[in-house]
Amino acid sequence: MLVHNADMKRIAAALASTFALLTGLAVQPAQAMGSGNPYVDQQVGVTYTVYQPTFTAGLKTPTTVANQPDCPTGTEQSLTVPYGSRTALQFTVTEGNPMCSDISTGPTVLTTTIMGARATVKAYCDPATVRTCTKADVRKYGGQLSVTLPAAKGLRPTLVWIETTGRQKLSANQLVRVARSMKPVG
Repeated sequence: MLVHNADMKRIAAALASTFALLTGLAVQPAQAMGSGNPYVDQQVGVTYTVYQPTFTAGLKTPTTVANQPDCPTGTEQSLTVPYGSRTALQFTVTEGNPMCSDISTGPTVLTTTIMGARATVKAYCDPATVRTCTKADVRKYGGQLSVTLPAAKGLRPTLVWIETTGRQKLSANQLVRVARSMKPVG
């Protein structure tokens, strides 16, 4: 059977399209799994322990995640789940190991222990206008809690950031309460 050059090009194009489609399906992020819970969906695709808060300051867990930064090749995708809105109470939970982005920083205003790990709370005070930053400034200017939570069996530990920004912010104590309520999803 003779195969014409045009037929070879169509066959090659079809094979390339099929390969691209299958490759794209194989590398879909965990968020595409579709359970309706972004934490559960994330755990399906990563080897670090995914935690979900049970205390969310009265805000519902969204079914979608925030835009994720592109992680370097070979690095597992981090997860950012936003709660609330910029015009109301707002905070985000970001998890990963390692993280594929940075978080704002400020002076440490509180340290505590969560699940045996040291947690720090930082306030986003402007050093030009605030001489001494306190934990009360987290509610005023925003801030974040950072902690590395332990690994569940067969998984790796997880760096967790809980950040509050926007018009209405959580207090430093509420950030700690959210972090203490974190439970592994698996």
